Amino acid sequence: MNQNPLKHSSKHYIRLTVRPAADALTIRKSLSNTLNETFGTTAASVNIDVLWVEEDGSEAVVRMHPDDAPKVLSAVVSSSGSPKLSLIRESPVLSTLGVKQDAL
Repeated sequence: MNQNPLKHSSKHYIRLTVRPAADALTIRKSLSNTLNETFGTTAASVNIDVLWVEEDGSEAVVRMHPDDAPKVLSAVVSSSGSPKLSLIRESPVLSTLGVKQDAL
């Protein structure tokens, strides 16, 4: 039996642009607000970890459970609040996001 090891990953990663630039707490709060607006209060409690924020605050990498990734992605693309979050890349493998590992 040939199984894809990535299919059963326990985490999912999303790299985002942030406009205007923001810190980790602001990014996490913005994601929570966007999830709340899009899916309601229960979705706003999704566990999201902000792993990395670019020094100037213009990009970020966040981590969540793979089951929550579709909701987070939908919320990001439909968000209208500030800061505006936009998808750069998403993956179950952190190293594929294009962020230098020493930056994390």
